[in-house]
Amino acid sequence: MKQLAYITQGHSEYDPAFLELLDATGIDKEEFVGLDYFSLTPFFILAGATVTPDAHTHGDDVHVTGVTVTIPEELVPGFMATLPEFLADAYGAEE
Repeated sequence: MKQLAYITQGHSEYDPAFLELLDATGIDKEEFVGLDYFSLTPFFILAGATVTPDAHTHGDDVHVTGVTVTIPEELVPGFMATLPEFLADAYGAEE
């Protein structure tokens, strides 16, 4: 498995090619307060990645401190080609 990102408040870590792809979309990385590009996680999943929360509980409350985005190595090329298409469909200008 290849780790594409660990998204957390204040100190996310990204695979350089993945971050370049995300930055090139022009989508506001802070669309979801405190977790950069977190609002795009459903698209990461649809393109083939796995998103795993880093969570713990405080009684009845769950606190997510970050999420890890991973993908099998053999799916990386397809993921990197497909994700921009999904994001363009969702965030592109309407005709």
